[in-house]
Amino acid sequence: MSKSNNTRFLHFSDAHIGHRQYNLKKRRDDMNLTYNWVIHQAIEHDVDFTVFGGDLFHNKNVNALALSDAERGLEKLREEDIPVVGIRGNHDAKLYKEDLHWLEYLHTKENLVLLNADLDGDGPVFEEHDPENPGTSSGYIEINGVRIFGLQYLGQQTGRYLETVAEGIRQVNEEKGEPDTTVLLGHFGIEGHIPGMSGGISYNQLEPVEELVDYLGLGHLHKQYSHGDWIFNPGSPEAHNTRQARWDLGYYLVDVEPDGSFEAEHRLSKRRPFYRIDFEVDQYDTPEELEQGFKQKVMDEIPGLQQVQQKDRYTNQGQPRNPVIDLHLEGLLNFNRSQLDIERIREIVEQKTDALHVSLKDATESREAISVIQDLEEGEEEIQNEDGQIDRDKLEHAVFQQLAGQDSRYETDVEGVAETLSSVKNSLLAGDSPESVAETVKERRRELFPETGGDNE
Repeated sequence: MSKSNNTRFLHFSDAHIGHRQYNLKKRRDDMNLTYNWVIHQAIEHDVDFTVFGGDLFHNKNVNALALSDAERGLEKLREEDIPVVGIRGNHDAKLYKEDLHWLEYLHTKENLVLLNADLDGDGPVFEEHDPENPGTSSGYIEINGVRIFGLQYLGQQTGRYLETVAEGIRQVNEEKGEPDTTVLLGHFGIEGHIPGMSGGISYNQLEPVEELVDYLGLGHLHKQYSHGDWIFNPGSPEAHNTRQARWDLGYYLVDVEPDGSFEAEHRLSKRRPFYRIDFEVDQYDTPEELEQGFKQKVMDEIPGLQQVQQKDRYTNQGQPRNPVIDLHLEGLLNFNRSQLDIERIREIVEQKTDALHVSLKDATESREAISVIQDLEEGEEEIQNEDGQIDRDKLEHAVFQQLAGQDSRYETDVEGVAETLSSVKNSLLAGDSPESVAETVKERRRELFPETGGDNE
């Protein structure tokens, strides 16, 4: 596809090259495949340059294979005379470092232009990129009338430096004149775009740069979003957990007109399919009935799964890819929870769907446990984990606390008695001898109730 007289660039972020998700080599390969697909899109769409918003790599200690994968993709763009301009993300290097990090290495090799704001030095905040003497990073670069500034990952410190960034942009504009279009790259999230996630930058904090920046190109949050025709976050090209798999992941293709106005179009990336299966356990009275019902449920889901697999965005060279199955078990079991064979459930899914991986979330509970919970003095929220599920360790501890609290002899140290009961249970499950367990109980009595000489019965 050829472009008109405008300037075109591609904006992507959070490639996380080297991420071996689920400890699977194929998922590490997926990250590289999707990264290379984005590289191909830049070439296919004949862009003038590419920008990325950080986290090119997944691990701070980049191995040789990940570095090689990154370099090969960048070299493809270099061969097409397409500059790559980017910033450092939180995964790319430590916030404070002593040695050259890998993005700086790629900068010195001229495989990319790494932008970095000098926020603590005595010189200007943004030094212009000098291709003859690039150093280990630059402050800004201008391509076809588009002036690109970069703000590296600063974590919680980002907000306090935005006024400094704005002043740095003004200084460059005063010296060089106003550009047609100003792009600022940043590796931080904007609050409110991912429910339950805190710590992002507020729109009020962005006021210092808003009047100076036409296109704020972000990375860090893996979810695609835009705001106010000037803030753009493409999301990661690949899903890095089952929640992200439900988001529109991809990149932005941006056309800048000669007058400086632009149009940014978000495009979806090609990636491995994730497919969710929800299964309610309430209606089954025995483990055998549950297994048969689950098999039927999985078979009923096969047509929908195949429909997803056949979508172009989820294929590889026209062929369907093995899915990652996001399996959620929910409801109340009518039998003891110990009889729920999770590995057999996982095996059924793998056999029926040919899944690459089954990510299983077990939110079931037995009716016996619910009955116990209802009898507890503590509220249900006190024994739940962050996902709102019953935390069995917390439930056990609450039961032991209540048992201890019901005996007036132990009211001086209910917590200590509860911990002792938990310890005894673990010892018995581990196969310790009755003599060993009895000795442990005696020692704990002496520690908890020294005034009685440890003779409590």
